Amino acid sequence: MSDGDSIDPANWDELIQSLPPGWEDAASRREPGMLGITVVNWRTLEDEKAPEVWTDLGEWVAWFIRRYRLPARKIPTCWYRHGSLVEELSALHTAWLVSFDSLDAGYGPIGFHERLAIALPRLASWYSGECHDGHVELPYASESAPPQEWADWIAVSHAG
Repeated sequence: MSDGDSIDPANWDELIQSLPPGWEDAASRREPGMLGITVVNWRTLEDEKAPEVWTDLGEWVAWFIRRYRLPARKIPTCWYRHGSLVEELSALHTAWLVSFDSLDAGYGPIGFHERLAIALPRLASWYSGECHDGHVELPYASESAPPQEWADWIAVSHAG
C-alpha cells in the first residue's frame, strides 16, 4: 500500500466478515493495544493508575512464584523494592498476558516458556539472594499475604 492508498469502505464488510467468531467480545480489551494488553512503563505510570497496576502485578507474581515453585532466594518477598526485579517480572507478566490472550493463535504458551527460560538467568543476576535494605526474607515469597508494607509501597512508589 502506498502513501496515497486507503482502504476502500466497500471492502470493510468483507474484512469484518473474515474476523474470527467472538472477536466482538474481545473488542473492549483491545485498547490500548491490539490484544488489549497494556505494557507498563514504570517511568511514566500515572499515580492514580499505580495501585491497580501494582495489585495486578502482585497477584500475578504470587501466582507465578507458586506455579513455578520459585524460592525466595530467586524472587524475594520484597521483590517490589528491587527495581530490576519489578521490570523483569512486569515484562514476564506482559509476555504471559499476550501468550494466553484469546486472540493468540496457540503458540503463545510455548513462546512464554521460551521467554521464561531466557528471563530466569536474568532474574538471578538482578537479585543475588540477599538484601541490603534492612528487611528479612522468608523461605518462600508466596507463603503469606502481602504485608502492610506492600500496601504502603504501591500507594506511593512506582517510578523510582
